[in-house]
Amino acid sequence: MGSGRRTSVSPRDARADRGTKSGSRAKGSARISSGRVAPLYKRLPHGPHRLERVEVIHNQRARIHGAMVEAVARGGYEGTSVKQVIGLAGVSRRSFYEQFANKQECFLVTFDLIARRELAQIKEAYLAADGSLEERTGAAFRRFAQTIEDERNTVVLAALEAQRAGPAGVLHLRKATSACEQMLTCSFAESPYAIQLPLPVVRGIVGGLHGIASAFLRQSPTEEPGCAGLAEEMLRWTLLFQSPAAQDMSERMAAGLAARMREISSAYGHRLGDAEEPSRDERTRLLQGILRLVTHDDYSTLSAPQIADEANVSIDAFCELFTDKRDCFLAALDMIGDELLAIAADPDLVSSDWAGAVRRVLAALMRYLADHPLQARTIAQEAFFIGSEAVERTVELAQSIATLLTEGTPTEADGRHTTDAVAGAIWHTIRCQVASGRVELLPALSDHLAYVVLAPFIGAEAAVEIVTEERRPARSPSADADEIGVLQST
Repeated sequence: MGSGRRTSVSPRDARADRGTKSGSRAKGSARISSGRVAPLYKRLPHGPHRLERVEVIHNQRARIHGAMVEAVARGGYEGTSVKQVIGLAGVSRRSFYEQFANKQECFLVTFDLIARRELAQIKEAYLAADGSLEERTGAAFRRFAQTIEDERNTVVLAALEAQRAGPAGVLHLRKATSACEQMLTCSFAESPYAIQLPLPVVRGIVGGLHGIASAFLRQSPTEEPGCAGLAEEMLRWTLLFQSPAAQDMSERMAAGLAARMREISSAYGHRLGDAEEPSRDERTRLLQGILRLVTHDDYSTLSAPQIADEANVSIDAFCELFTDKRDCFLAALDMIGDELLAIAADPDLVSSDWAGAVRRVLAALMRYLADHPLQARTIAQEAFFIGSEAVERTVELAQSIATLLTEGTPTEADGRHTTDAVAGAIWHTIRCQVASGRVELLPALSDHLAYVVLAPFIGAEAAVEIVTEERRPARSPSADADEIGVLQST
């Protein structure tokens, strides 16, 4: 590790090599076989009883929320139906629709209840602990790990399945992670160094925590080191960034971040960046067409003729190339993966210039996604709405990129889930920019991501020096738009 050079790396080989591990882990989630739906709860007695109407409603809602957690644990959000929920809850269809408009609304209300309760318990554990930041933060993570120990399925719903519940699910998850970012910012400010980390770094740290927890939840319980090990892993990841050097980084990067954002806005304005140059190849046009459609329309309503029409390709040609729309979308997802892995398969990532290569590769990845907003939206959001296979391929892609970025590190990270944390930090950053409609700003955040990736391996101080080195001056947009690293505005 460290000084050797990669002899030959194929993007597909990189994905396949990582897929034997990450793909199997994604499939080994916390779900169980659904079987026959039987009520989890005893039904209220028919006819007269002593309960007031408001008590009946409260009782029914509690049972429905519990049933939603169980149904999602069995089949995921995609495989959950209102029929399953009411069967498990022991309530009538009419009672369900008196409480909720549809499955999604019921899921989101259940998610919010779980998120509010868990955030409150984590905050309570943090405030109740005495001593240093490490001791208080450790108490918060132990509280979270205890919830997984006691109520694993509720955390599966909140951490893994919310991003599969459509754009509304992503927004609810984003609100919860934003609250975590605020809590972490306050925690660092209360440290002995009174650290004020830049928000993009805090966002990366929280994304890393989500990546660690998600990887833990995707594993079979028999494969895990235990919930205590999870708490220690999350604490270790967080404390990596508690360094007085971070304050210096914050001051040195603040002006640069503002300047780069102004450069992006002034150079590229606010035009749409969705349009790509139409390919002469029919297959590529179909892949581009389905990406345009899924980011603007409901995938479930799309048809093969619509995709063919969008791509200006005959339906006969579509049928010769793809079996159905699912096959076409997965091929488009693979196309994105190949392009991203080609960027990440930089031989300098296994050289003595590993740290500098990480910075350059992340800049190139963020620039690509900013220049291709449809691709960014697909891997950060749309793929999670379309089905389990698309989710597994996206998780695999994130793991493959994180593996390529970290395989040439000069030292081993102190943690079994550090690669998962790196993947989580990158994807969470992309997801946040997609959700805010500001994909074009991703290149301005690449150095913050580089710091998050580098610090676990070379320390915060050395990472700060790498990411604050002066870059080569950028040329005007008309000189070479690919080389200057600015983005198209969505």
